[in-house]
Amino acid sequence: MTFAVTSVSKVYGATRALSSITLELRPGEILGLIGTNGAGKSTLIKILSGATAPTSGTLSYEGQPLTFAGPLDAQAAGVQTVHQNIDDGVIPGASVADNLTLDSLAGRGWFLTRARVRAAASAVAPGLGLPLDAPVESLPASARQQIVIARALARRARLLILDEPTSTLSEVEGAALAARVKEAASQGVSVLYVSHRLSEIEELCDRVVVLRDGELVATFTAPLSRESIVTAMLGATHPRPAANPSPVGGSPPGREVLVAEEVRAVPRGRSFTLRVRAGEVLGVTGLVGAGKSELLEQLGGARPLVSGRLLLDGKPYRPKDPRDAIDRGVVFAPEERAAQAIVPGWSVRAHVTLPWLRRHSTSGLMARRSETAAARHVIDLFGVRAPGPDAPIEALSGGNQQKVVVGRWLAGDPRLLVLDEPFRGVDVAARADIGRVVRERAARSAVVVATSDPQELHGLADRVLVLYEGSAVGELPIGEATPERLAALMSGTSSDRPALMPDTPSNPSARHEGGPAPTEAAHDRH
Repeated sequence: MTFAVTSVSKVYGATRALSSITLELRPGEILGLIGTNGAGKSTLIKILSGATAPTSGTLSYEGQPLTFAGPLDAQAAGVQTVHQNIDDGVIPGASVADNLTLDSLAGRGWFLTRARVRAAASAVAPGLGLPLDAPVESLPASARQQIVIARALARRARLLILDEPTSTLSEVEGAALAARVKEAASQGVSVLYVSHRLSEIEELCDRVVVLRDGELVATFTAPLSRESIVTAMLGATHPRPAANPSPVGGSPPGREVLVAEEVRAVPRGRSFTLRVRAGEVLGVTGLVGAGKSELLEQLGGARPLVSGRLLLDGKPYRPKDPRDAIDRGVVFAPEERAAQAIVPGWSVRAHVTLPWLRRHSTSGLMARRSETAAARHVIDLFGVRAPGPDAPIEALSGGNQQKVVVGRWLAGDPRLLVLDEPFRGVDVAARADIGRVVRERAARSAVVVATSDPQELHGLADRVLVLYEGSAVGELPIGEATPERLAALMSGTSSDRPALMPDTPSNPSARHEGGPAPTEAAHDRH
């Protein structure tokens, strides 16, 4: 009763999201699926759950081919999926009981009574203690997630796919979920478990497969080694770093542009201090969920400061919002290009000048010539492949869209450039173009670049700050950021004492930084 994926590939235009993936999902086994952002995990889940069809390759169950026209076909074949975006699995306006019984009581019509719905809901989610008559939207995210997971586990699943199922759960709730997952596996269900939390993977999974750049690069069998898994995620060809040359003219880094004192990436993380100087690039890395985006959003004004204080050129800096940050000379390119940085239907020209409208307007009217010149500058600087400044942004490839998103911030000559995952979803050539321009910009600005793939920092960053479960666990010159040290720090298994937190009286939290890696209880789950 094995589900099999055989030579499955998925191509979107010029982008190969998956390349000839072959694996078995065995009954009674919990199979972990691991990979950095853009590795292909979401694409594989979509194929298995019927949301998209493979470009080539086959799915089968007990040797019989499976073809899904949509998610309902997958469900009929016994594939139940709990997606990461939990609100996709609940119906606002309906009660908790109604949401729990969407499948079991569907189509019963006039024969349903409130008492019968409540009884069925209690059977679906025994012991959860949820308010069955409350509107589902009145519950916190963790409770809504419990509803979706309970409903999936109550179905007659042959394959249960859980995509980051504990992302909004407390440690106690996560432990309860783990028990239910193990119980499902003991009853012969195949479980595909996707999580960036290596402690969960270690505890639950019988095997782990690692995806990288759309390829299945490694398979591990319990007992599992966190460090080996992270090393596989980073890539067997992960280069030995060499120190970056100094910026233009060979001059060393200059004044401190940004000082972040006793800040926290997330509320439950440990405080740390970082400094960024003019003429250098600070790389920030860690696994997905380590707190990189949260830290950068605080620097860019997109998220309130958790704790501590920020100094910009020696003056207090606490941005109320991104506009306030921009006015102070700090610009921020967010992680999610499509959702956070692109306006559908707008031209390249409009995207380049969006943050700088006042510079391109006179008496409230936009100066078309000025806008066009700014857009052409970005196109030429980054080598953007586009029909012209007036081309709609959707007409560009993902890599060229990313060049526009990053390039528009350089038009303002910022003091601090903050980039979150600037290389996500772009090809090697686009990465090189973006990296070249960012490195050149560092000659007169300070730059912070975050990525879950530290390989992208070689040739770009001068120093690397490593985060693990919301806490800073090390800061290394790029010449010392070997694959072995990075893997150990990113997996929480390093015994290195973080260099960024000297044990001095001026740093009262330093005595905690050399201790053991934080537990799940110390991880911010929001």
